[in-house]
Order: sequence, then C-alpha cells, then structure tokens
Amino acid sequence: MRLIPSTPLSCLGTAAAVIVVGGVVLVGFDVVDIDESDMDLSLSWGDGFSWGDGFSWGGGEESPGEEPSAGASPEEEAEEEQTAAGYGLPESCADAGAAEVVGDLAPGTVLTEEVGEVEGIDGAEQVVCSFSDGGTGPDTPSFTLVFTLNADPSVNPDVVRVPGEQKEMGWEVDIDVDVDNYHTDKADSLGGELEYVGTVDGSSRHLYLSLPGELYVTAIAQSEEVPREDLERVVMLAAEQIRG
Repeated sequence: MRLIPSTPLSCLGTAAAVIVVGGVVLVGFDVVDIDESDMDLSLSWGDGFSWGDGFSWGGGEESPGEEPSAGASPEEEAEEEQTAAGYGLPESCADAGAAEVVGDLAPGTVLTEEVGEVEGIDGAEQVVCSFSDGGTGPDTPSFTLVFTLNADPSVNPDVVRVPGEQKEMGWEVDIDVDVDNYHTDKADSLGGELEYVGTVDGSSRHLYLSLPGELYVTAIAQSEEVPREDLERVVMLAAEQIRG
C-alpha cells in the first residue's frame, strides 16, 4: 500500500492551480490575459479530475496509473485451444514409446499392457503400461506408465490399477501419504500441472501430470526407490511422445 500525503494544492511542484476569473487565467502566481471566445478553461470537478500516480482532466478516461483489466486475450485463448488439440491418447504402449520413456527405471522386461475404457466413468479411456520381472506378488517391484483420457486419476484413485499391487496401494484404507501440487518450467511449457503422492514408507510413489484436453500421464513406482526427479522426467518425456 502506498500512502499519499495530504499536500495543499498551492505547494505541489508538479501541477499548477488554474483558476478563471472574468476572462483572466491565474496560473500559479502569474496572470495571463486570454480571450474567452478562443479558449474554454473551465474545470468540472465532477468529470473525473483526480490526483494520484497520474491525473486525468476528462471524465471517464483511464489514468496512466490504472491497470488494464485482466483476462485472456483471444490470441491466448486460441493458443490454449491449439495446445489442448495437440495431445492425444496413444493406441498402445508401443505407440506411446513406453519402453523407451521408462528406460532403466523398469525393474524388468515383462510388459503388462491394458487398453480400453475406464470402468464406471463414461467417456474415459486409458492405456496402462506396467514393467516388472514377471512376479505377481504384492511386493513385486514394478514401474507403471498410464495415459488416461477424461478421468483425473489423482482424484479417482481406482482409475489406475497397478498389476500385483496391494489393496492398500489403491488408497482404499487409511495410509500416511505425502501430497504435493506444484509447477516446473518444463511442465508449464507443456501446459500441465504436477501432483506427487507418495506413501510415507516409500513403498509407492505416484506422479500425475495433467495436460490440456483432459489428458493425464501418471508414473508409478511400486516397491522401488525412484526419486521424484526421475518420475518427472518420465511423465514429461511421455507427454512429448503423445503431443502432435
């Protein structure tokens, strides 16, 4: 907040007091003769005259100190629509380049792939690509990359089902987790937002990247010590793969 001291008008050095008296203009302390028929210097104090960061003489005009109204321009809205149209749900894990994106983070070469509609949510579809060593036990290490359309997996935990996961990992019982919503420069460049959800014991780590067009990319490390930075790298690379 900026405070403007109350200063008599006659003492202001940046503005002069103008008064019209019987065809004579008094400017500051000087007297100037004018012809009233040639100039109209009458002031209307109700027409928006104001003192501040800048001052305006006419009514209704925006002073230099006023901020323009906020809101997306037509060009910005068109750019957002174009960005949304640039992403699409892949047809398969191979189409998404899942193996290349996950790389050395995969604990094994066995790929479990699920493609189809999301049960219980109209219009939602997803592609699930889960890499493991082939084990089926609840503690089997796995790395899963999921592409979901028209359903936010961060608020619908049952949307993403990792093969071989424990029931607790579906967040169906009370479990201590760390949650962090945040941005990075890379995510912003893709038009996305990030949300990290990880169990306190480190047994499961989820990173969600929401993209324009109701498309979501999720990276899940199960029973694996995978740093958040690696999860970020995976979802960013995966987003670039499905960006037209």
